[in-house]
Amino acid sequence: MIKFLKYITAVITITITVGCSIAESKTSSVSAIVDFGDPNAKQFAKRLKLLANNKKANQVVNITQFGDSHSAADFFTGEFRALMQQKYGDAGIGWITPVAIKGQNHTAVTWKSNNWEVLSSRTLSNLDFPMGGFIAKPNKDSSTIQIVPRELNNQTWQVRLTFKTLKNNSNLLTLYDANNNKLSSSYMPKPNIWQTTTVVSKLPLVIKAQKDIELGGIWLTHHQRSGVIVSSIATNGAKQTIWQKWGQNWFKELGVSKSDLVILEYGTNESFDETLDVNQYRKNLVNNIRLIRKTLPNAAILIMTPPDTMANETDMPQSFIKVINIQKQVAKSEKTLFWDWQVAMGGKFVIKQWRQRGLARPDLVHQTLQGYKESARIFYADLNEFIRKKS
Repeated sequence: MIKFLKYITAVITITITVGCSIAESKTSSVSAIVDFGDPNAKQFAKRLKLLANNKKANQVVNITQFGDSHSAADFFTGEFRALMQQKYGDAGIGWITPVAIKGQNHTAVTWKSNNWEVLSSRTLSNLDFPMGGFIAKPNKDSSTIQIVPRELNNQTWQVRLTFKTLKNNSNLLTLYDANNNKLSSSYMPKPNIWQTTTVVSKLPLVIKAQKDIELGGIWLTHHQRSGVIVSSIATNGAKQTIWQKWGQNWFKELGVSKSDLVILEYGTNESFDETLDVNQYRKNLVNNIRLIRKTLPNAAILIMTPPDTMANETDMPQSFIKVINIQKQVAKSEKTLFWDWQVAMGGKFVIKQWRQRGLARPDLVHQTLQGYKESARIFYADLNEFIRKKS
């Protein structure tokens, strides 16, 4: 996929321009979330309905979206997160990368880091990548990362950090709170195994690490607060086969997330693959859905198609229709939820109209900030209509 680097600045502040009531009133007449028999759809809808009626219902609904650059910018997921939390309660930020990833963004946090190297499963193979496919490695001892929420407040957070020690040493990782107080983060180092440590703290959080350690993803949730969490776990240029480049135990991390809904937002990069093996693509998608079901037996699964995309001014990507057809076939055979992003936008070649309206980039692949926010509002409206009917 065409890189999104030049469209994302280091610090971007997102302002919600459409309130919850406006977004909900804009129910799309042409798009909808289709349920092909997902066994957990009704339970998911009921949990959200309970939160809508009582934001102090003592429960957290986790939504985890895997994807490519459409998700990696966090423009779509950031708007979706904001709308969901306005309606159902704010339970936190969710999963983030260990450090800032060049060309990617998060609407809720920023990072300040010194002396770190980033390894990406997008470009590297044969490494034991954790969930998300990014490893942060210190270049020298006493390397630091500061995680700063874009909206500072005095709230208490639960921070769960994924890490791997390369030596049997419990002094390789130290965490400090907003007042530079050392946090107690007890862990028994198990060399060369991804593990987690959890602390409760105010943010910003400072991580100090020695050279013989690697960091994976970080979960940021409000301590003992009900509501919704929307996590974006994505990589620019990714195909869904990127999962096969992550370590064999990464699904254990997904299990710990206790996700109630897992969204698969892949397919744009596959659609540009002129030699796409459709049988292998279908097999991989089926296998990944079954792995999710095995790991999270109570989670609903939603397949999200690519948005409307054009390879040039007159043609769609060569494999675009094949990808969407297979996604829909697999949604039926594996009994998942299904949302057609192209239909939601208005159909074939509508991306050119979105470009004229300032909602799509000149490449006819990516959307602008306002475009992704518009897409997220449509998805949010469709999801709430789905919840209304299911519950």
